[in-house]
Amino acid sequence: RRTASQALALALMVVASVLGGVIAVEEMGTSETAHADIPALEGDAGGVSSEASGTRKIVFGEKVALDELGPIIVNEDCTMRRITNWQTMSARERRGVTQRVVERNKGRLERCREVHAGKEELRRL
Repeated sequence: RRTASQALALALMVVASVLGGVIAVEEMGTSETAHADIPALEGDAGGVSSEASGTRKIVFGEKVALDELGPIIVNEDCTMRRITNWQTMSARERRGVTQRVVERNKGRLERCREVHAGKEELRRL
């Protein structure tokens, strides 16, 4: 089961990988004052340090590696998912799976880009 911060981090990584980079606040033309109506989260998680609680603080626009979650798999239908049993795999299994996923994703991503480009072309007509 994922925590809210893990889900947010996963969503940010997916967006970053799809767009080919991280979108910074300045690029979007937004400022922090635009989000002043959103309440801030509690400060220090009840006095527990981020190291002890297993969380980490990230800054918007910062690149974050989520290696502990495993590689993102691009499905044939251009959706994405993660390997559900990644945490239980040995280091050797993880290396092998990562190699296979990277090779397979290259072809699938290329096909997904072609499909997306074709849809964009149809919209222009």
